[in-house]
Amino acid sequence: MSEERSDEFILGRLIERSRLLIALSEEIPVETKLQTQPLLKQLEEVLANGDVERIHATHAMLCRELQDNADLDALLSAMTTFLPER
Repeated sequence: MSEERSDEFILGRLIERSRLLIALSEEIPVETKLQTQPLLKQLEEVLANGDVERIHATHAMLCRELQDNADLDALLSAMTTFLPER
């Protein structure tokens, strides 16, 4: 599979889009922004390390924090498709 089409590449793009949406959204409280940006960084790190349980735990935390924002909820739901299986 080519690098541009790999699950890791797609997850990276979804994380970057999530990061941008969080930063630009006026609907998301500053406190939530401050909590979720480090979670996105942590998700990138655990994806690189391949710790499947931590990947899913971090993703679940992000989903809980951002569930009230439909755009971010959609991006996080899309991520589920590309996360490694447990």
